[in-house]
Amino acid sequence: MTTVTEDTGSHDVRERATVPEQLVRLASRYAADGDVRRAQLASWTADVYVLEELLWEHGLAEVPDPVARLAAIGESVADALEALAEGVTGEVLPRAVVEAARRAMILTFDESVHEVLCEQLPSLDHLAACEPVSMTAPERAHEAPVHQRLGDCSAEELVSELRQVATDCLHVGEVMDVEGELTAADRMSHQADVATFEAYLIAAAVHAGDHQMASADLRWELARDLRPTEGTGDGESQSSFATLRRDLIALVGSAEMESLWRAFEAADGGA
Repeated sequence: MTTVTEDTGSHDVRERATVPEQLVRLASRYAADGDVRRAQLASWTADVYVLEELLWEHGLAEVPDPVARLAAIGESVADALEALAEGVTGEVLPRAVVEAARRAMILTFDESVHEVLCEQLPSLDHLAACEPVSMTAPERAHEAPVHQRLGDCSAEELVSELRQVATDCLHVGEVMDVEGELTAADRMSHQADVATFEAYLIAAAVHAGDHQMASADLRWELARDLRPTEGTGDGESQSSFATLRRDLIALVGSAEMESLWRAFEAADGGA
């Protein structure tokens, strides 16, 4: 179990090992709907998540700037993928594309870690039934929900808008709390967390060079499946929304957890 530490203690979050499984389920759903591109993307994201966690467990946590280190590793993997794609034409099986991407990713690292990484990568069986895709006439990318939200706004403008929404929700929640409407106050706090989380996803995608916002789209899809659960706490009543912030934090990799927690803290302080 991972913890996110703050000045007043630590907060347990959901086991990170479930996130690749969630991504595989999402990929399976896309594949069943015939959305091959997103099925591949969700599968590849699960692979990247496994890689990040393996790196975190083997020293990434000790470097001064883990996020910058991940970005450098990502550039190396991207270069390997670009080299792999050169000269590939005609139709290929969707599963073969992800398998080739895996090989390029694995070969970026020392041979001593190849077996460990391969053992942890999830199954790609959900891609087996997908129809071949053309490499000479790429399928037009579906517009991500994030891009639909952007409209005529820039990513930076939407991030600013979402942060303001979070602040407004917290202010309203404080008023409701004073008036004794605790359930409504908790709901507003949750809406503030949701807006803060979405703002973080967009800002993180921009920082990582993900101009298609694919990472924000996929992680938001996982967040949509979260549901409030009854909290437990030393005999005291706890809001059913209290666990959702921790569940949202658990959807990002270890290198990002502290940054997301600080984003929530910043939103709380701005209320």
